[in-house]
Amino acid sequence: MATKTGFITGTGFYALPGATEVRPQEVVTPFGNVYVELASMENQEVVFIPRHGKRHTISPREINFRGNLWAMKELGVERILATSVSGSLVAAWGPGTLVLVDQFLNFTDGRAETFYPMNGRLAHVDVTDPYCRTLHEQLAASAEKLQISLKSGATYVCMNGPRFETRAEVEMVRRLGGHLLGQTNYPECVLARELAICYVTVGIVSNFAAGMQLTVTATEVIENIRKYGDTVGNLFAALVRDYPEHGDCACRHALDQAEL
Repeated sequence: MATKTGFITGTGFYALPGATEVRPQEVVTPFGNVYVELASMENQEVVFIPRHGKRHTISPREINFRGNLWAMKELGVERILATSVSGSLVAAWGPGTLVLVDQFLNFTDGRAETFYPMNGRLAHVDVTDPYCRTLHEQLAASAEKLQISLKSGATYVCMNGPRFETRAEVEMVRRLGGHLLGQTNYPECVLARELAICYVTVGIVSNFAAGMQLTVTATEVIENIRKYGDTVGNLFAALVRDYPEHGDCACRHALDQAEL
């Protein structure tokens, strides 16, 4: 039986590339109602959530991360492919670069970042490696087959937003080892782990971060992102087609020994 796949996308991706038979649905969760789209991709049913809403009206810090992930779980999703539009801190990674994220640094505050305690239980979930290694390997293989350049080894730095960062903030996180700078991937990746859902994100470089170019504008970000929608869509569709079954992996055992 095919593994049910979910997609969560951010800036510039308000429809799921390659999806057909799209059916909007509202999912009731303990954290509020969540808008999702059920669709078909490569003859499989998939679930899609645009983080910022269909018209980009939801601020990064106002995203209902817990509701989104809970809805995915309720709909039977076992693996999530996400996008993280990012500013680059690496001179060799210019706009249009696609990067598999390996680690994160969190500089947000005020976000609901855990499901616990839940049902009277508290769990301490291991996020030593916060992104699914199986999905990393599968995406890398699919990218190679499609001759899509996909970098790896990135540390994603998450800021609150919605403003862009100062030159000093960018220099700080660069010195700490950051490679990509964004506003949405945390706590999404951690919440997926708390629900034992396999999760991976592809960083899409939209611009160089502040200090590496004169100014950063929202217009520039969206114009750059629009150029890469088809490439990302082809990559995600290839994974669904090439790996219809995900199999067992460490993510699915995240809660096995998480309670004291």
